[in-house]
Amino acid sequence: MEDLTDKKFVVCPAWPYVNAVPHLGTVLHLLSADIYVRYLRLRGANVISATGSDCHGTPIEVAALATGISPEKLVEQHHAQILDLLRKWNIDLNYSKTESSHHYSWVQDFYHRCFENGFIFSKEIEQLYCETDKRFLPDRFVEGTCPHCETPGARGDQCDSPSCGKPLSPVELINPVCKICGKPPITKVTTQWYYDFSAFQEELTDFINKNENFPDNARKFSNHILQEGLQARTLTRDLAWGIPAGPAIPGAEGKSIYVWLEAVLGYVSASAELGLRLYKDPDFWKQFWLEQDTRTIFFIGKDNIFFHTLLFPALLLGTKDTYGKPFVLPYNVSTTEFLIFEEDKFSKSRGIGVWIDEAAKLLPTDYWRYYLAATRPEIKDTSFTWTEFEQRVNNDLNDVLGNYIHRVFVLIHKYFEGKIPECHRLDTTDREFVSAINNVPEAVADHFDNFEFKKAVAAIIDFARVANGYLSTKEPWKLIKSDPTTVETTLYLCAQSVATLSVILSPIIPDTVKKIWEILKQDGSVHDQQLEDAGKLRLDPGSVILESKPLFAKVESEELQKELNAIHKTESKKPKKVKKLPDRETIPFKDFERLDIRIGTIIKAEKVPKAKNLLKLRVDLGEDIGERQLVAGLASFRDPKDLINQRITVIVNLEPTTIRGVRSEGMLLAAVEGKELGLIVPDKNIANGTRVS
Repeated sequence: MEDLTDKKFVVCPAWPYVNAVPHLGTVLHLLSADIYVRYLRLRGANVISATGSDCHGTPIEVAALATGISPEKLVEQHHAQILDLLRKWNIDLNYSKTESSHHYSWVQDFYHRCFENGFIFSKEIEQLYCETDKRFLPDRFVEGTCPHCETPGARGDQCDSPSCGKPLSPVELINPVCKICGKPPITKVTTQWYYDFSAFQEELTDFINKNENFPDNARKFSNHILQEGLQARTLTRDLAWGIPAGPAIPGAEGKSIYVWLEAVLGYVSASAELGLRLYKDPDFWKQFWLEQDTRTIFFIGKDNIFFHTLLFPALLLGTKDTYGKPFVLPYNVSTTEFLIFEEDKFSKSRGIGVWIDEAAKLLPTDYWRYYLAATRPEIKDTSFTWTEFEQRVNNDLNDVLGNYIHRVFVLIHKYFEGKIPECHRLDTTDREFVSAINNVPEAVADHFDNFEFKKAVAAIIDFARVANGYLSTKEPWKLIKSDPTTVETTLYLCAQSVATLSVILSPIIPDTVKKIWEILKQDGSVHDQQLEDAGKLRLDPGSVILESKPLFAKVESEELQKELNAIHKTESKKPKKVKKLPDRETIPFKDFERLDIRIGTIIKAEKVPKAKNLLKLRVDLGEDIGERQLVAGLASFRDPKDLINQRITVIVNLEPTTIRGVRSEGMLLAAVEGKELGLIVPDKNIANGTRVS
């Protein structure tokens, strides 16, 4: 195995849209990244991850319009729900969101650098406009027929057909219709800003063809796009919901940055945010993204290849070392094919598929993690079937893995009072089993290093079958009276194999291996072990293990489908709208309790450009909440430099809003009388983040 000790990795799964809970197919990239991060930590690597909720763009605005709430509220609800579900699934990644002041300011600064380098320009264009809804229709507000493959239902930014997948612009679509009202739009002239991707044609061609780590499908698809020639693409949109393009791009006030051209930058901004949150270090991210020995690994679907192999690198190249060093470009793009459900597309409205909140209600999430890793669609589209799910759980997890481990624990307690027995002279069968224990970690590592998750899982289960075969061949239950020494050796080696299994399985089924590690009464966490030690005979003879229960239970696919149908029926009966609060001068105390008011300290203050009375504040709100950006009308009352280190009181759970192009994520409390303003402050040195009640 290559020595990965302290080698730097950034693991970047595709950011899921926050307009809905992920289903088994969309969670696949997050799960793959989590498994890979856990694997790298077993190898001693210096690894961070960067992902989060993709909060902007037309899918969010369309979903918000459909539900009758603001995009901010939709994002807040779904982001909190996804975070909770990721915890249930033990997906332990650095999970941020693009709807944050840090991401806003980072992206705006990034594009200002690209503009200064001459890679952004403006021009008048004809754009689709809906006369019914009185708005321009960017990308996903439009659907039509693809002009290349003539597949209907193509989006305004890309054809969804697996055989095509070409990037598009809305005006290219044949017979386009507005997604809001379903009526044909007209064309209308507007000014947009463009990013000149054509300037990087030669550099990207060289990059794609020299990067031996890219899978064949990613290289072939990228070269196909390059052969047609890269073109400038619109950077801005006529959308209220998104990151304001101005004043970072002079003249682009009133425009928003196209979601794909800001969401991919989240990989870097989330890394920077991680450094600020954990270490208060604004330059933390540079040791990963500006050092050429870093390996940036992306987990994406095949429909996102273009955005990660060409678009994202072209954006990074546009900064031209303005950060001191050039950005490291993608090391590998682990691309999966599509996961479909029983030969059909996932569809919430039609009740087709399993969503991750439903999965967590049906079974422990380790069952789902194992299944998705074992069937990961790495070469071709894969269909989830209940029959195969039942077979994987019952045969692999329960019969092969769980049954073997439980038998070993039961026999040690039955014959040796729960103590690891002594090891005596090894016969040929014993030595072959020891060799299998020694070698399985490297076999698993070889597959993970090649992003072959299915083969890694298969290697582990094959080893468990070997262990089962060894135990059955030795028949300790027959020899315990006539040859107890042989039984001691047999169960000693079986116990060692269980320890090995717990380590090599730890990236895949983290809850289960934690239970195994606790039964073995080993020091530390199983997740802090090193893979190179996993094949060693590490358990000391005489050490006591705990009694155990079966690790898994068999499932019946028909029963699971009935339970899922019941969940769907329950969800369909839930009220769709929240009743308004009564219109009255007094409010119930429970409504006041909904306000989350905290103590904070202003750490940065500056004037908002072209706004007479507005200040942009950076506020430290303690460890739980972190830093927030506020916009407040204080410029007429306070000089910005006088506000540094000022204690304040902030409402932190108001919907974020954009004021004069600047994101505000809360409201400070103050009293104003005429020309006098008094800040509401604690009269004692209360810690930042303390809740006011």
